[in-house]
Amino acid sequence: MHVVGKVGVWIGVILTLLGVSVGFTLLFLDHDGLAMVFLGAVPFGFLFLFSGLVGVLLSHPQTK
Repeated sequence: MHVVGKVGVWIGVILTLLGVSVGFTLLFLDHDGLAMVFLGAVPFGFLFLFSGLVGVLLSHPQTK
């Protein structure tokens, strides 16, 4: 479960950063329809980020 949480965090970070950077760039270039698609991906990035963070914090790897 710890590995799944790490993957979720990375997917969330990448999706959020990509959505914000590409979305605002397209918004400034007057491609509003396509910009809304990328900006609409940002909440899903936060969802993956926070659920992955919870997964990482609640399941620590086994140490001996």
